[in-house]
Amino acid sequence: MSEDLPQDFVRIRIEFCGVCGTDRSFYLGHRDEGYPISLGHEHCGTVVAVGDQVTPYRVGDFVAIDPNFRCGSCVYCRTGAGHLCESSTVNWYSNRGYANFIDIKASYLLKLPEYRSRHLGALVEPLSVAIHAADISKCTLASEATLVLGVGGIGTLLVFNLLETQDGEIWIYDKERHKTAALKELYPSRIKILDSADDRVFKVIFETTGSSDGFLHGCALLAKLGRLIVVSRYHSDEPAIPDRLSWKQPNIYFVHLNGHGDSFARAAALIKRKWEPDHDYLLSFHPLSSIDDVFTKYEYLPANKKIISME
Repeated sequence: MSEDLPQDFVRIRIEFCGVCGTDRSFYLGHRDEGYPISLGHEHCGTVVAVGDQVTPYRVGDFVAIDPNFRCGSCVYCRTGAGHLCESSTVNWYSNRGYANFIDIKASYLLKLPEYRSRHLGALVEPLSVAIHAADISKCTLASEATLVLGVGGIGTLLVFNLLETQDGEIWIYDKERHKTAALKELYPSRIKILDSADDRVFKVIFETTGSSDGFLHGCALLAKLGRLIVVSRYHSDEPAIPDRLSWKQPNIYFVHLNGHGDSFARAAALIKRKWEPDHDYLLSFHPLSSIDDVFTKYEYLPANKKIISME
């Protein structure tokens, strides 16, 4: 162990960290969270030191980091909504995914299975958010017309989760056609690409574009009594509710983080079982030294999901 490491902490050498739209919003100053701040929360790496009181983890373990604090005893934790924990502000978590090392409380970690490639660990956290969104939706692809609006990182992982855990087909839409084409190539018989002029309606819509236009698009395409699951964070252009949306009597759900915590382990297991080498074509990899370019050119980079490599 390291002498300067707290007893219940672990030191991790970061290997990969996904790039999230939320991090980009912080970088662009769309949210005033107080600066300077550390960024990067979709990270994985190797344990290089453990505190005296840490027993579940050993040096050499490959782990992912769940950025959510859960006390385990408040009303939210007891009723399956630990991501809304009353003590979440007691957070010992400080991002730092775009760094070489991080010291973090051991309770935030999940030991990962042996993956064919270490970069898959960077998909665990965002996939856990997608799994939580799918759980909230209660959608059944085989019997409900379902649309994912926006197939960047979260949208792509939503499609992956739904198609790999259910039968049926799914519709997708993104203004960047190379993203929809990449998913269609992987699931040619199960994905339909929505044309921008198509006015069909859907029973279930996942809104993951991160823009107010995406939200309004989702509202327009939602069927009566439909379910709109908003995974987006609207950092720079908060949308207004359309006047006639209430006429559809919709159910609108806002997804926050990754739920009670079981979604994290489910994500790790699903990647092990179902993420094939061909899925890697959805990813692009960038050295830490180019992080500024990734943020500034984010929308133009030819990949559904961007990952920073520390190697």
